[in-house]
Amino acid sequence: MPCLPHHATTQDRQGSGSAPRHGWRAVWLGLGLSCGVSLAMSQEALLQQAREWAAHSQNIPVDHLVVAPLDARLKVAPCERDVRFDYPFQNKQSLRARCDAPTWQLFLQVTARGAPSTPTSASTTGLVMRPVWVASQMLKRGTVIQPGMLQQITLALPAGDTQLVADPRDVQNMELLRDWPANTPLRNYDVKPTQLVKRGQQVLVSVGEGRGFQITVRAEAQQDGLMGEQIRLKNMESGRMLSAVVSGPSTARGL
Repeated sequence: MPCLPHHATTQDRQGSGSAPRHGWRAVWLGLGLSCGVSLAMSQEALLQQAREWAAHSQNIPVDHLVVAPLDARLKVAPCERDVRFDYPFQNKQSLRARCDAPTWQLFLQVTARGAPSTPTSASTTGLVMRPVWVASQMLKRGTVIQPGMLQQITLALPAGDTQLVADPRDVQNMELLRDWPANTPLRNYDVKPTQLVKRGQQVLVSVGEGRGFQITVRAEAQQDGLMGEQIRLKNMESGRMLSAVVSGPSTARGL
């Protein structure tokens, strides 16, 4: 990836001989090339540096890129070393800024204005416009997907990508395996079934659904249960054993 050229300070241009305090330099990482800049700056300056780095890395004009602002309540600690920018994922819509001292990282949303937006244009690069499910903000590893967390947008992606989540109901109550940046398409390998029922826990079991009647009983789980998994429970009133399928947090559907 290309790096921004070094910019001398006013003092440097005057020939003082003192070393510059700010500037771009290329550093080779084990998995690729990244760039850094010494930072003790405001959020606005950080976003501008990220925008310039992204523009150079993609070889497009700076004014064609927009970096979404950070939450105004977020405080970014001055970095004692170099802030490094890179693309942690295949798409170039999520830009990561990292600092080692103190340790922090931020995921920034990058949008290219005037980018191809029609199926014909996308197909010329081997991509097609596809509807995908994303989150409007970064979600941490271990987050359980709930209704309302996801929204649908359209992105240019490879036609052969078969791992995209097509229906958010398929991943409801499932757990994220890793930190998931904002506006990154959700794929099947990003989530796993989460434990929604624990042994000894009280569970609401619905019986008779779809058969013209429905009653709800309280039962004690005899085993842990994942979403969609069949478990054994004990009716707390009658003491009888029953089987049910886990349908949500502390809920199950009787067989």
